[in-house]
This record gives sequence, structure tokens and C-alpha cells, in this order.
Amino acid sequence: MHDAGKAASGFQKVLRGEQRNWHHKRHEILSASLASNVENASPAVIFAILTHHKSIPSDGISQTYGCLPWEQIPLPNNETPLWSEMAKEWKENSSVFLSEWKRINEYLQEHFPSERCTLTPLSLNISWLERTTGRRGQRRAISFEDRRHASIIRGLTIASDHLGSAHKTPPPIPDLRKFSVLQKNTRPFQERMSSIEGSAILRAPTGSGKTEAALLWAQKNQRSNGRLFYVLPYTASINAMHRRLAKIFGSANVGLLHHRATSSLYNTLETDDDIASRLGKQQTALLLATLAREIWFPARVCTPHQIIRYSLRGKGWEIMLAEFPNACFIFDEVHAYDPRVVGITLGSAKLLAQWGARFLFLSATLPEFLRKLITDAVGEPTFIDLDPNKDEDRGILERTRHVVEFKDGSLNDHMGFLIQEIESHSSTLIVCNHVRTSQEIYARMKSELPGREVSLLHSRFNREDRNRIEDAVLDKPMPKVMIATQVIEVSLDVDFEQAFLEPAPIDALIQRMGRVNRSGQRPPARVVVFTEQVNRNNLYCRCRGESHQHECRVRMTINELQKLVNPISERDLVDAADRVYGDGYQGEDKAKFEEGLHHPDIEEFENNLLAGAHQDWVEEIIEKTDGIVEFLPRCLLQEYTQRRENGLWVEANNLLVPVRIRSLAWLISRFDTSSDPWVADLGYTPDRGLELGVTDTTQSDNIC
Repeated sequence: MHDAGKAASGFQKVLRGEQRNWHHKRHEILSASLASNVENASPAVIFAILTHHKSIPSDGISQTYGCLPWEQIPLPNNETPLWSEMAKEWKENSSVFLSEWKRINEYLQEHFPSERCTLTPLSLNISWLERTTGRRGQRRAISFEDRRHASIIRGLTIASDHLGSAHKTPPPIPDLRKFSVLQKNTRPFQERMSSIEGSAILRAPTGSGKTEAALLWAQKNQRSNGRLFYVLPYTASINAMHRRLAKIFGSANVGLLHHRATSSLYNTLETDDDIASRLGKQQTALLLATLAREIWFPARVCTPHQIIRYSLRGKGWEIMLAEFPNACFIFDEVHAYDPRVVGITLGSAKLLAQWGARFLFLSATLPEFLRKLITDAVGEPTFIDLDPNKDEDRGILERTRHVVEFKDGSLNDHMGFLIQEIESHSSTLIVCNHVRTSQEIYARMKSELPGREVSLLHSRFNREDRNRIEDAVLDKPMPKVMIATQVIEVSLDVDFEQAFLEPAPIDALIQRMGRVNRSGQRPPARVVVFTEQVNRNNLYCRCRGESHQHECRVRMTINELQKLVNPISERDLVDAADRVYGDGYQGEDKAKFEEGLHHPDIEEFENNLLAGAHQDWVEEIIEKTDGIVEFLPRCLLQEYTQRRENGLWVEANNLLVPVRIRSLAWLISRFDTSSDPWVADLGYTPDRGLELGVTDTTQSDNIC
């Protein structure tokens, strides 16, 4: 019945193009009026039909955009003039509607007599529509169970409406145990993970098979029709995991869910180069990205924001009431989450555990304090660490992949030494803390090593060039030199012969070191860590003065690593990480964590649940926590325009460059913010990326 109100003559004239609009009249209000005539109709059904497009009416304080208008809603003894006008238009078409209605009844084998097909005031307690917190408001007048049930029905109605419009029927949820996860013999810790029933924590080194262990846990813990959510902090690692899970469970069963998913999916699809084929590929990518937001894929790979936006009741939050109960959640690389995100994630897990959800938290460097925080939130999950008493586990823990050295000063202070060492090795990784530093080192290396392959990778490339650079590294032997920023920590499965690293906290250094001698099949590789970074703006350490040095994770990391005996084992790194983070979150980080963990909308979920409404601020706060804006260098404007004119909007958007907002404050005069997207007079080259300090000049050979 949810669209029965569209039979109104005015709505039909709009569909036929006979008039421009229906003057903001809401067809779903007419539909709910018709449904109110159904004998014993559930309030949840009436409510879902009424609100399947718009939220409940405003209270005069909340934002009115997207809310149902009070003046159109027919309440007992209060049929407004506007409602009477809408009802008249519906009755003008009632004979045509009734002939269709008869066919619907026959198809569904229902018996809702035609004489009952009339419009009446809503058979709904007015408290359902009241946002106020007073005794007549929904949250006090209606029980939590009724509000929750109505929210589920509303969410399913909206999802069905979307899928019906797309002519798509969701696939059945497969039994994960029917798929083969392992390509080799099970390791002891993987065997233990496969037998755990209930929530768990896993700490295992990079390259040891912890992803396979996580999937074995999911196979053991999947309930009947239970879904799987694999959560990672960065889009690059999410894209890689999506490809990996799609190979295991089948691409039809695994969805990709993040704000750049359409572009990522587009780049994975194969097609011909002609425009028609690319347009088809674009449509497929958009459909897959859209379905990932609906009740569709049995397994999804996503960011933590996609989970917590629902627990904070952002738009479309009702979907979680249908999908999250009895689901399995795998939170990978949890150590990399922002403290506030960790807090909200654990608060959400505590809530979802009450609905039968099960959780696995895994990390290569899970500090002891974080393990305790997870345990307190989830309730005594089983902790699995590699067992030194098991030969194979002990082999992993005692594996020595690196010899770590320290050099006082920065990269710039040791360029001669750096060039000499690069010349004597087949592949070298240099990781910088800032994009500008990486660009400066890249320029120096190109000058000092003419004819040698030198690559640069950082976050200020547009998507098209970043994909090209990453594909080039993955498709052939390692370049002679790769200069990168933190993006190398999560985005690429690479294996260099040696590395030179700017100082960073121990978890970041361990990730960077994991890109050197990755499998541990070669003798321990050399990793040189500099005690200072080139850029004066310290990305990780905000310490001021000697008295605060003990609070700096970077200084503590260097101190702890210098105590270790080379070659360094995996167990050495784990123990060092525990010591560096021994005091847990402190100061501002602790306040952020506590704020997230005890967020009132999660802790007081039952009391605060308001059916038929969402919280607009969640989209702004959660989806934009990375503080990134995407814009177009002016030198790419012509190509961007051409692609848009050809209908290739995904390829056009792949030319946009992401930059953190705080990096742009001093450059705002170079931006045309009146255009969409923003256009900037900043230099850009395919090999160096965005040059914040360079003005665009399309006449120059080396800029664009």
C-alpha cells in the first residue's frame, strides 16, 4: 500500500508531464490513510507507510527539511483543508485505482474489499509523530519495543522500496563454512581461532595469516542468515580486502562500503576503452556501490564510520536493526583508529552484543591497554596470541626480518650516505612523514640517480594517478627507489630490500617495516630510522620542552627500539609496543575516547530511540572526521570538463585531489570556491602530485 497515494490525479499529471509538480503534497500520507482502513492494521505498518520518504513532523526546533508537514496529516476530528484537497484528487482517480487494486488482491490472494478502499484519518496514536521529550512525546508515550519494531518495519519498507525500484531481489545469505579459506595447512593459532565460539581478540604479526584466522572465526560464529562485516580504518586497505574476500566468497556475496566505493569498483571492472563500454562499467560500479548501502550483500568490507553512523542514528540507521543482530564483526587494524572512533566503536559493540552480535578485534601490535578496553566493553572475549610452546607459532614469534639502525638527524643530513646505500641495493623504500618532504626527497633522488627508476607515492595524487603508480609497483619488480608517506603502511603488498624511515610511533614503524623482507624468507634486512624528521611541523609529537618528552610516543618508540638486540624478532616488537603504550590514552586522547565510549545516544539507546527520525549532524561529524576536501587543479579542468560532457563522471572525479582542510587555510586565496568542484590555481604533475607551494602555470612543461 505504500505508494497507493500516487493514484491522486495531481500526482498522475506530474508523471504524465501535464504539470510541473504537486506543490509539495505527500503521496505517502494518502497511502497511510488508505492503510488505516485495513482491519487490525499494525501501528508499525501505518507508521512505516507514512514515513517511508520523510521523517516525522518537526517539533518547531529541529530542522524542518525532510520532515512531513503537519498541515497535510489527517488526525481524528482534524481534517485540514489541504488534506481535504489531496483526498479529493485521490477520489477523482478511485475507479482506475480500484481496477488495479483488484489485480493486486488476486495476485496476493488477499481479500481487502473495494468498499473499504476509502481514505480516513490516520488510525495512529498522535504520540508517534511527536518529537518532544514530554509525557506525550513518542519516547515516553510509546514503549521501546514498539518503537524498535516500528523502526525495523520502516527500515525494511524503505529497503524494499529501493530494491524494488532497481528491480533487484537480494541473494540468499550463504553458509560461510562452505567456502575454503586456507590455501595451506592450518597454523596452531588459526586452529584455535577456528574453534572459538563467541567474541575474541587476536594479536598476530603481519604476514602470519591473521586474516585467514579471522575468517575461520567467522565461519565458526556465523548464525543462521547472519551477515559479516569486515571493518578496516583506511580505504586503501578496504579495497584490497574487498578483492581478497571476493575471491574467497564470490564477488556476488561481498560488498564494498565507503564514500569512494563507486570509483574503487569502477577501477576493478574490466571493459573496452570505447566510451559506450566505459559508461556501462560506470553504471555497474554505481549499482554495486548503491547495493552495498542496502540490505543486499551478505558480507561487506567497510570503514568503522559506516558502523557507528548507524549506532548514532544517522540517516538510514534503521537498517542496522535488521542486519546487525546475530552478525559477525571483524575489526582489523584496530590500533590505527582515532581514540574517539575507538570509543564509539566499543560503545557500539557493547550495544550490539545485547542483540547477539559477535566481535573479533585483531591487530599485529595490539597494546595491552587497548586489549583491556576491548575486554571491558565486550565482556571477556577470548584472547588469542601466538603460543611460544607451539613450534610453528614460536617460529613466527622468533622470526627475525629486520636489523634496525638509528641515525641522528634527518634524511637531509645523510643524503650522501643514502645515495651510496641505494646504489648498492636492488630496491629501497624511503618513508617520510609529510608529503612535501617526500616530494623534496623525490626531486633529489631523480637528480642524483639519473636513469634509475624512482617512484613517489603519497595522498595528494588524484585517484587516477595513484592507481597507476600502485599498479606499476605491483605488476613488476620493486622500483630501485620508492619514496612514500604513511600511505605505504596500508595500501600496498610490497617487499623491499631495505628501508630508511622518518621517526614515528612504534605501531606506524612496524607497519612500515612490514614492507621490507615481508615474508621473512631472506636474511634480516636493514632498516634505518632517523631520530629527526625534515619538516618542522611534527606530525606525531606535540611535545614542548624536556619535561614533556616522556609523553611523546615517538621518543618512547626510539628509546625502546634502541634497547633491542639485532636482529629484532616479532615478539621483540610486540613487547616494545606494549611498553610504549603502557600508560594507555592520556590527556586529550583519553578525553576523546571516554566521550566516544559513553556517547549518550549509544549508552541511552532505548530512551533516545525516536522512530521515524534520524540525526542530521551524524553525517557531518562521522563521515567527515578525516577533514578532507577534494578539488580540481586548474590545469586538469579541460580534461575534467571533457569527461563530464561524455557522461564519464567517475573518470572525471578520479581527477580530483584529496587534501586535508587544515593544509589549505593559507592557500584559500588560490581557490575558486564558487565552482563545483572547487578549482585551485596550484601546480600538479602525474609524477609528483599536488604542489601546494607551486602556482599553476599551464605554460610550464613540468607543471601538468
